Parts: sequence; C-alpha cells; structure tokens
Amino acid sequence: MEDLAARGALLVGILIVLSRLAKAALERLNLPDLLGYLFIGMALRLVEGTSLLRFVDGPQVLSFLAQLGIVALLFRIGLECTPKNLLRRLSGATRIWIANITLSLGAVLGVALFLLDWALLPSLFAAVALTATGIGVSVRIWRHTDRLGSAKGALMLDVAELDDLSGVVLLALLTALVPQLQAGLSADLVGPMALLALGGLLFAQYLEHPLTHWLHDIQPRPDLMISVLGIGLVGAGLAALLGFSAAIGAFFAGLIFSRDPLSVKIDASFDSLSDLFIPFFFLHVGFALDLSLLFGNLGAVLLLFAAAVVGKGLGSFMPVMNRLRPSSALTFAVALIPRSEITLLVMQRGLDLGVVSPDAFAVVVAVVILTMGTVPLALRLLLPPVTTT
Repeated sequence: MEDLAARGALLVGILIVLSRLAKAALERLNLPDLLGYLFIGMALRLVEGTSLLRFVDGPQVLSFLAQLGIVALLFRIGLECTPKNLLRRLSGATRIWIANITLSLGAVLGVALFLLDWALLPSLFAAVALTATGIGVSVRIWRHTDRLGSAKGALMLDVAELDDLSGVVLLALLTALVPQLQAGLSADLVGPMALLALGGLLFAQYLEHPLTHWLHDIQPRPDLMISVLGIGLVGAGLAALLGFSAAIGAFFAGLIFSRDPLSVKIDASFDSLSDLFIPFFFLHVGFALDLSLLFGNLGAVLLLFAAAVVGKGLGSFMPVMNRLRPSSALTFAVALIPRSEITLLVMQRGLDLGVVSPDAFAVVVAVVILTMGTVPLALRLLLPPVTTT
C-alpha cells in the first residue's frame, strides 16, 4: 500500500511540475498554456503501458483529478459571471453574441450532419462545443500590444464571456436531453430541472449572503475560499444526483456565489487552487485523444475547422462592420475564433456519455488545437505593437 501511494505521489508530482514548466514556456511564446497540457496528456498516452502508470492505475487517477479540474474550471467561470456585469454586457454585445452563436452553430451542425454524415447527437455536441470562444488565446496578444483596455477590447471580452455562458447552458440542456433524444422525448426532465433551478434560487436569495459573511468572520481569506469551493463541490454532487453533470452543478454554484461582492473578492485566492486542479482536465483530454484516429479523419478536421472559422468569423464580423473600420472589424472577428476550455469540456462530456465517438472527439480536439495555433499568428499580423514617441 505504501509503495502504491509513493508511486501515485510520484506520478501526480511529475505531472504538476511538467504542467508548470509547460505553462511558463508557452507564456513566453504568447501561446495558450492549454496546448502544453494537451501535449503532456498525449505523451502520457504513449507511455501508458509503463510500470508507473500500470501499478498506480494512472488512467483512473488522472480521470479522478480531471473531474476535480472540471469542477474547479466551471466553478470559476460561474463565479466570474456577476449579474450586474452580465446585464452590462447584454446591452452592448447581444447582437454580436446572437449572430456568432447562431452562425457557428448552424455551420458546424450542417457540416457534421450533411458532409461528415455524423449522427444527430455527436453533431449536436460538436456544434454546441464550437459555439464557445477561447478568449484567453487572443487576450495575450491584445495585452501584449496594449489594446486590451480599448473599447474594442472590452467589447471582445463581453462577447466572449456571453459565448462561454451560453455554451455552458447549452451543454446543460444537451446533457439533460441525451436520454430523451435516445429514447424519445418525455416529461422526465421537467422535475429535476425545476428542482435544480428552485434550489439555486432559494440558496442565492436566502442563504448565500449570510453563509459567505459568516465564513468570512470565522476564517481568513484562503480558508474561506476552500470552504466556498467545498460548498461548490456539494452543489456539483447534488446536480449529478439529479441527472445533470457535476460540471453544470459547479457552474451554477459559482453563479450563485457571484451575486455577492464578497464572493467576487475571494476569487483572487482561488487562483492557486484552480492552477493546481484545472490542468488535470486538459491532461486527461490529451490522454483520451487517440492520435491514430486523426490520420483517417484529416478531411473531417479541415472541413470542421473551416466551418468553425467561417461561422464564428462571419457571425462576429457582420454585426460590427458598420461600427468599426473594416480592418478593425476583421481583427475583432479573428480574435473570437479560437476555441478552448468550454469546447473541450462539451466534447469530453459527450465522450463520457458514450454519444460522441472517439473519432468525432479526436476531430474536434484537433480543430481546437488548430484554432489555438493559427489565431495568435494571424493576430500578430493584424495587431502590430503600439509604438510610443
């Protein structure tokens, strides 16, 4: 037993160190650290049969840590979606948000159904996954060129956050509807959805504020964040018991706490926890990717990549072409093309449910990698550094 624990600690320690090194290296290149985590996971799959992974049951350990990473990721996203900020974003970004979601969803769904001949469920998962925007990929370039604080940069962030929010909501609906879509629609979904919504509203209205302030009075800030995260884990587990995914429960738990300014303040102390757990989700995605499947699906990768780029690009360009110069509108649209966390989360959920095949999963992951690799290069050409005199 001690030997097993030692091997487990060795594996987890190695992965943490490799993740930190990959993050540091890619940040120097202005590339998303997510790429490094995916590649580490792919490399881990290549050595899956080694003694370390075999005796520790590496895949099971990685899967468990990935679930914690998913909860941490979605809880953080929910925590950052403060109600006042969401209302502010809706006032200026609604048209762009609706247009790019609709066009990207339609373009990907059409390609998957009619050109790739995928079944309805994997096509829906791919379409929902590719509606989200991996804005962190573009933020690095905009910050490096001192444009992130501009009005255009603020609008880009608003649209991207709405994209991710709608992506999570669509994932919740799609996950809940999977059994009904497989066996015919029924009313079984109404009860759990109503119970989850009612419980969340009651907690947010009557319990969240006094609970957070009571925890704040008896604990220093780092301990407070751990307690809040623990409550988020409880919410995630309850959502899973109701038939939703733990990820959706974590998101709504974060959303509930986001209405309180004190909860938003403690988000900074969540950084270390999220930096520890979130990379394990992306490591697991890379580990789940069968690279051999890509060789027979290169055409599908290119078709879906084109649909993802055109749908999101046109959907973001057309609503702003009258508000911005053509070059600025093009830059704005390109910045919203990358996909990352939410896309991978949706596809991983579909794979876990057994409705997304390993081939479809590999194709969409490849599309994510392509967007994360090509968009920074395009933005460096479109956003030259600001010169000062």
